[in-house]
Amino acid sequence: MGMPVEQEARVWQTIGIVAWAAGAGMLLVLTKQNGVIRVSDTITLSTGIAASFMMLAGIAGTVFGRVMHSLTEGYDAQEARLWHLFASVCCACGTFAVLYTALSQWNKVPSLTSLTVGLAGAFLIMAGVICLLGNRVMHHTRSDAKPAESARAAGA
Repeated sequence: MGMPVEQEARVWQTIGIVAWAAGAGMLLVLTKQNGVIRVSDTITLSTGIAASFMMLAGIAGTVFGRVMHSLTEGYDAQEARLWHLFASVCCACGTFAVLYTALSQWNKVPSLTSLTVGLAGAFLIMAGVICLLGNRVMHHTRSDAKPAESARAAGA
């Protein structure tokens, strides 16, 4: 038998926060060693990519935990606005970084620094998409459960 939904939601949120914090810590160490944008070698780039994946996994775990929490406790409009705002900011900043990289490196071989900026933008877009998907799932679990059940009953 599995654990209760609320307890599992807390576990996923905790795992997500820890994974995100570990990735953010790795990025802070890299930033302290190499500066904000300058990438000195491929090892630094590889470590930054690994840290970004850890942060994405953390965001996904946290969003999943919030979705599970909304199944039992509900989901209010203020939280919906915050998730939507976070997703919008991530997607906008990520798109800017990707476009900046693409346009500044037009017809050139990209440097490690510009590749890093482009990858960071792509990771931001993905984080925004994960948050937006979680927001939409939480929205539908909050208000549309009864119409879906009545539609299934009508079709049967």
